[in-house]
Amino acid sequence: MNKIWSWLSGDVFKALGGVVDDLFTSDEERLHARNQILKVLTEKGAELDKIKADIIQTEAKGNWLQRSWRPILMLSFGFIVMYSKFIAPAFGLPNTILEPEFWSLLKLGIGGYVIGRSAEKIIKDVSNKIEFKPRRNGTK
Repeated sequence: MNKIWSWLSGDVFKALGGVVDDLFTSDEERLHARNQILKVLTEKGAELDKIKADIIQTEAKGNWLQRSWRPILMLSFGFIVMYSKFIAPAFGLPNTILEPEFWSLLKLGIGGYVIGRSAEKIIKDVSNKIEFKPRRNGTK
């Protein structure tokens, strides 16, 4: 999680800014290069959002199963966890241990729903608020 938050807080932009500072000598060149990089990142992010939207729209136009398979899968995972951790022990029902692979799959699914969507919103906010400041006298 720390890596995700670190990346979202601007480490990528800071690292790119450092590369720009090393490549260009004048403040004007650095500012222009940084603006170009930010422009490319923003455009590619918008393209990715469009691709995602197209996929969602295509699935939404399909039949009921095409529209509902992701929520059904996540609800099934939720039921498995509730049964295994709460219902079966509370009522003495047969139970099995959930394998590490199950938890990895669940983390991936939750990440796609929660973290992925949050990251999209945060990246847009962060990229809009990033201000590249030129470095003076070749200092870092």
